[in-house]
Amino acid sequence: MQRTIKQPKEHKSLNYLYYTIAFVVICGLTYSMPWLSEKALIWNIDGIAQHFPILAQFQGILQGHVHQSLAGWSWNLGAGGDQLTTFAYYVMGDPFSYLIALFPASKLEFGFQFLIILRLYCVGLAFMAWANRLPYSKHSKLIGTLIYTFSGYNFYVSMHHPFFLLPMIIFPLLAMGVEDVLQKRKWIPLAIATALALISNFYFAYVLAFGTFVYLLARLLHIRSQSENKKFDWFLIYRVLQGVFTGLLMSGIILIPTLMAVFQSSRSMNHAEFANGLFLYPFSYYLSIPNQLITSTTIKNFWFVVNIGGIAFLATIYVLIHFKAHKYLASVLSIIFVAVLLPQVSATINAFSTPSNRWLLLAVLPLALATMIFVDKANELTGRDLIWLVSASVVLVVLVWATQGFTLNIPTNDLVTYGFLFVLLIVIVGRHSMHLKSSWFMLALTSVVFVSLISNGQGWLSPNNSRNTSQELTSGSATMWLHDYYDGAEKNVKQDKSFYRTTTTHNYYSHPTAGNNIPTFLGAKDLNSYYSIQNGYLYKFNESLNNPQSVVNGSVGQGDNRTTLLNLLGVKYLFAKTDILKKPQSIPYGFSFVRNKAGKIIDYPEKPVPGLSNHSGTVILKSNLSLPLAYLQEKSISTATYDSLGPLQREQALLQGAEVGKSVSGVSSIQPSSNIQTVSYTPHLYTQHIVNNAVKAVLYRMRHSPNTRYQQTAADNPVTLPENKRMIWAKATGVHPHSPYLQNVIKKNQAVIDRNNIENSSSLHLMDNDAQGRHLSYQLKIDNPKKYKNCELYLVIDGVKSSRHSLRDRINTLDANAVVSGDPLSKLQKIDRARTAIQFPDLGAYTLSVQTKTNSNYYRQLPVSNLSDYKDRQHVVLNLGYSSAPRGGVIVRFNGVKRLKFNSVKLMAIPFNKNYNREVTQLQRHGLQNLQVKNDRITGTTNDTNHQTILTTSIPYTKGWHLKVDGKRTPTYLVNKGFIGATIPKGEHNIVMTYATPGFKLGILVSIIGVLWLVGFAILGLIRDLWQKKKNG
Repeated sequence: MQRTIKQPKEHKSLNYLYYTIAFVVICGLTYSMPWLSEKALIWNIDGIAQHFPILAQFQGILQGHVHQSLAGWSWNLGAGGDQLTTFAYYVMGDPFSYLIALFPASKLEFGFQFLIILRLYCVGLAFMAWANRLPYSKHSKLIGTLIYTFSGYNFYVSMHHPFFLLPMIIFPLLAMGVEDVLQKRKWIPLAIATALALISNFYFAYVLAFGTFVYLLARLLHIRSQSENKKFDWFLIYRVLQGVFTGLLMSGIILIPTLMAVFQSSRSMNHAEFANGLFLYPFSYYLSIPNQLITSTTIKNFWFVVNIGGIAFLATIYVLIHFKAHKYLASVLSIIFVAVLLPQVSATINAFSTPSNRWLLLAVLPLALATMIFVDKANELTGRDLIWLVSASVVLVVLVWATQGFTLNIPTNDLVTYGFLFVLLIVIVGRHSMHLKSSWFMLALTSVVFVSLISNGQGWLSPNNSRNTSQELTSGSATMWLHDYYDGAEKNVKQDKSFYRTTTTHNYYSHPTAGNNIPTFLGAKDLNSYYSIQNGYLYKFNESLNNPQSVVNGSVGQGDNRTTLLNLLGVKYLFAKTDILKKPQSIPYGFSFVRNKAGKIIDYPEKPVPGLSNHSGTVILKSNLSLPLAYLQEKSISTATYDSLGPLQREQALLQGAEVGKSVSGVSSIQPSSNIQTVSYTPHLYTQHIVNNAVKAVLYRMRHSPNTRYQQTAADNPVTLPENKRMIWAKATGVHPHSPYLQNVIKKNQAVIDRNNIENSSSLHLMDNDAQGRHLSYQLKIDNPKKYKNCELYLVIDGVKSSRHSLRDRINTLDANAVVSGDPLSKLQKIDRARTAIQFPDLGAYTLSVQTKTNSNYYRQLPVSNLSDYKDRQHVVLNLGYSSAPRGGVIVRFNGVKRLKFNSVKLMAIPFNKNYNREVTQLQRHGLQNLQVKNDRITGTTNDTNHQTILTTSIPYTKGWHLKVDGKRTPTYLVNKGFIGATIPKGEHNIVMTYATPGFKLGILVSIIGVLWLVGFAILGLIRDLWQKKKNG
């Protein structure tokens, strides 16, 4: 942390020129790698599911192709949502995103990638602007800027979350604002930088606030230590507060409505454990740290992305060993090191949620500053310095070797990175031993750093150097999928001019994310969505029904394809794979295939997309039982009554009355009736492949033998062998029935079977694995299948406790496999298994899947390392689908953790018949007549009623919707845990609902005040400066 000095303008301009040339060369040799390998900078997870379709929708709005305003309601954001506050996290406050309007729609993919490079370039410009205020050489500033620009964090986010480059631009601007407050006694630059941070993204602003405060404190202490005047400048507090306050005012147009939405979002209403319940990170996290400091191809745990390069590592060591001379910078670096060890710190900076190290973006600036200091001091290094630098580098490599399991079995590019580290040391040591000229030394140093940055970049972006680009999409595929997601079937649905919603069947696409936003771009009104800001009330509604697909990033999913849930949400159309025609599967009750005039099912052929296709065409199913967007309920259900019901009872109860927090005058409260049946079943463990006797060991070896005759014999005798052939086959396969090692495995497996028989004697309470570590399967055999025809079947789980695999478990299963298979097991194999178990431990993740004849379903328990949607699932309801035929049983499987124990596992059935049809049809008749739905306006009329009713909607609850009944303002309230409702007087009425983004008008007013406030003080400051000059002149 050095004092600011003035430098010639020519010198500063040359710095920008040198940076630009270096940027073009490095980018040309790194970011060209994906292009050469026919890859786009679009991640196959969040890139295609979130960022690309959002930018496509944003482009359409800006260019006028999409009939949607930037502020207002959109029916294409899942079940419906606010356009401004949903997109504020991504594009609304990003000035670069607005440039996408300059690109034709056909060049969207190119524009997406161009903006990544442009943002990255501006990262360096911002840092250089800050660095130019510091008293360092042009070489050090250039190297510092390149280290900042091409840090591992920037490479990583450019490939995965491009808009995360924004805080890397804004942080140096905030630092410049702090410098002006401290030295020039001006607060206006800080106000502008603060406004940019708050407008760009509220989350970034929150994280940057921590970094800016630490920077302010460090610089203040440094300046005071250098100043002879120790008197505190109390006006400093005024300038800081004035800058922050003015920035807050100016950002109001985005900040106020966004914060109002955030406080009512799924993230705010999701009571997840702080830091995922971690006191410390898993041991594997700490072991991974040494090899992630300067390399680019390692796995990034908990967002630990550093990759600072060899020069920054040496610079950090230099600053630390000269602690007194650079005590404030050294203190900051020390705090960073300690902070990355504690999940509580990461969770706090991550808005008191999950322990994500995204905040490490703040660490790049002090690391780059340390680099500038080191480069300028490189000519003055002492023998003691050199010993420390060489020793630290050797210790780093030794730590990498030790933490990798006493082996350097790491990617080649990582080894190259360590090679560059030692080349740097050779250059530095050579400067002092060979007395190189300063100019030659600086040229050599800059050259090594320059080439090492290119190597690091290729470690991120070249398929020859790492697997990172394997997760990037093939060029052109994102654009194709954006338009062909439904194989064109959505065009058929759009012919329906009434209001409707859609979703897809379970297996339409296998999403690696919580959802996909392409339906938003296609205008399909699909329930499924994937946004960081989701309506919290809609999330709570789904949580009350134990929808297993509901997570904070996607409140509804596909509604688990539950018949009643889809009807409550007004789902009229269902997209399914054409495979359903050849291999029938369960579909929600009431849905039937859409046919043409000739009565033939309309089949949309597959439009293949490389790497993204579901390898099937699309068919559409339509339901006549979906409820209208708004209808009248004559009965109410109290919150206490609703909460006392089970999740399936709650779902069915909402057809009988509206759940309300307070009693509604004139509307009677009811105790809902239930027709849900508990299905009696008998659990059965599949023991066929469990080696609990010597014959099964023989069969195991026969199944896995390359000899086809052995395989066929095992297939013909799946459980046992003829008694007269057992010894023959045992000898042929090398099985020694009385071997103590084999008997030990048999004993363990028999104990597993006995334990399961006891635990699961009446119902399923335990899911286990055998001695070989294979997860066991179970059948829940239904006792009276015919009783549950014409029903939707559910698996209801309450109370789950998992047991994780230990290191000993992993080695024991390896031993058992070797004994059963007869394969020799070496000590090195055991060591390798131990390494793997330590580096990739069991973090509590598992998948439980359920299968019937015509349907399958599953739920995932995410590991504690998941930083988006982690929650400990204790109550799960899985829909097994509707069937008009009897189902004999259910097969339950799991994988992941070692063992699962349940308090309760039930099968439950909901019958669907004429009574159900009558109940739904009655609600449909009570729907608003002449319903007209537009983005921000809903109109209709109610039927003539002789008593008060509750207007019940499937519009996610927000205070932005306003209701008028016959022109009179009528208050709305929360119904059914997640939606807008209101009390409607008896009689026939005209209903008008209008929407305005909450806080938007106030935000505009506050921003205007903020701008006027800034301009006013700027004019006063200018007048003061002119008067001062005149006075001094």
